Amino acid sequence: MLTSPEILVPIDFSSCSVNALRVAVGMAAPEGDLTLLHVVDEEFVQAAVAAGMGSTEEIIARLKEQAESNFSLTLEGLDTGKVTVEKMTVVGLPFVEILKIARDLDLPLIVMGIRGQGTPAEELLFGSTAEKVLRGTRVPVLCVPL
Repeated sequence: MLTSPEILVPIDFSSCSVNALRVAVGMAAPEGDLTLLHVVDEEFVQAAVAAGMGSTEEIIARLKEQAESNFSLTLEGLDTGKVTVEKMTVVGLPFVEILKIARDLDLPLIVMGIRGQGTPAEELLFGSTAEKVLRGTRVPVLCVPL
């Protein structure tokens, strides 16, 4: 089985990204490090502000709070053993932030779900986040299906 001591796992809390997390835990075991990265999509925030749902700061704060709750719920039912798990939440374009964090932290592997929260129509027209990460990175990417 493929293993890696350090892995970046982008997570949007979809079932596919949670499945990728499970795979990454197995790959990092017994004593590796996982960096879980949740990206608050800045385009979503701008649309929410335009829809009158609050200020940019309020919406980002709520989404970050929700991400922390989702991290807790996701990790609660997962046996990580001795694998160290670090959680990060950033704001930006998901594929850009994934590439930036992988580069900045010098992580040798990205494990991510092949399908996230985006709609099939968006993926057809613009490509998926996974596809954009594959095209933009210089490290191996393992794309995990549902």
